Amino acid sequence: MTTPLADYAQFAGKRIAIVEHMQNHPFVLGLRQAQEHGLEVWLLTGDRSWYTHGHDWDTHPLAIVDRVIDVDTTDLEAVLAVVTDGDGASLVDGLTSFSDYHTELAAQAARRLGLPGPDPAAVRTANIKDRLRIALGDEPFNIPHVLVGHRGQLDEAARRLGFPMIAKPPAEAISYGVRRVDDMAGLVEAYEELSAVRHSLRGQPRSGDVLLEQYVEGEEVSVETMTVDGHTHVFGVTSKDLFGDPAYIECGHTFPVPLPDEERDELYHVVRTTLEMIGYRHGPCHTEVRRTESGWRIIEANPRTPSSCMTMLVTDVTGRSPILDAWLLTIGVTPPIEPVVHRGGAAVRMIYPTRRGTLVRVDGLEAAAAVENVQVLLHVEKGDHLLQRMDNSSCVGFTYSNGPDRVATQELADKAAALLDFVVEEDLR
Repeated sequence: MTTPLADYAQFAGKRIAIVEHMQNHPFVLGLRQAQEHGLEVWLLTGDRSWYTHGHDWDTHPLAIVDRVIDVDTTDLEAVLAVVTDGDGASLVDGLTSFSDYHTELAAQAARRLGLPGPDPAAVRTANIKDRLRIALGDEPFNIPHVLVGHRGQLDEAARRLGFPMIAKPPAEAISYGVRRVDDMAGLVEAYEELSAVRHSLRGQPRSGDVLLEQYVEGEEVSVETMTVDGHTHVFGVTSKDLFGDPAYIECGHTFPVPLPDEERDELYHVVRTTLEMIGYRHGPCHTEVRRTESGWRIIEANPRTPSSCMTMLVTDVTGRSPILDAWLLTIGVTPPIEPVVHRGGAAVRMIYPTRRGTLVRVDGLEAAAAVENVQVLLHVEKGDHLLQRMDNSSCVGFTYSNGPDRVATQELADKAAALLDFVVEEDLR
């Protein structure tokens, strides 16, 4: 069961520029749907190989964009130069990004062009996690933290936060580097590793600071929202399965998570208040929250649409695409999100290799694809190198299902995933 996609005819005749893009099927699907409704899409990228991993660009799914512009996407002036004419007038009706590494620059560029977009300062506060903690201050849904700039601060941080605690880079994506540390030895090890990272995964310089947060026990969910003129519309709540202890690697999601009215209202209040406090008044947000014995606690607020097929979950259940609604906002159109109606449920299982090495073949693919109401969406092929890492980047594909019942779709997605075996020539180094 899939709720029919809403009408996005307002895209007709419009053009947007996207500063980098998320990878994988859901974002290519959103791109295709937008084009079918008449939107012209330019992709600005600083490195095509980030997407192709050694394969030919022309065969890559993102090659369906109407125009690719190779430009340094970490340079604001360079980005502005390729989307303006000789008089400095904008050549596009909107400019945005769903890449964590480029959302701030995209907001800055949109503001310079006089186009709709979020406040760049709000985006920066959300992206730099210690700034988010400072902005939330003494709110009960905040989490105590310490930003550590040298090893001599670790003893005091341990005294203030206690063990266990969370160590993470202040500004990264895909759960890169995030782990729980249980004692002083683990804290020192985490600090030495993370402080040595002086560039992001996309090459931007990093300070080497390490963010330490008090560990909070509880079930983690995410809230998918779209903020329009300061009012935050909620699509719903997404579940999150994690593995890889002491890391936090996402391996499955379902939507929508049913909650008692009072608990749901409190969760929505926490998310809306968070966005208000950082000044985020325009655009999508994927806010991660933990339900603890003492109430909801904000983990992160990501000023973009969710990844890992979560946009598909929302779209198939509500009929509204967070990707397309975000792009409507980008061109100055207010998406008619309300009322949000949930019909059925959906689930995705993220697939990770059990061995690292060069992919030889995928066994069980036909059997998995034959599972009723399941799509198998792989983004690796024979000859690709499969990784095993402490983050989401080693995911090799998804099994996805939607239907009348959320739990049933989860069981189907899990059933299909269990049939897949990624046969590799193992890397024994």
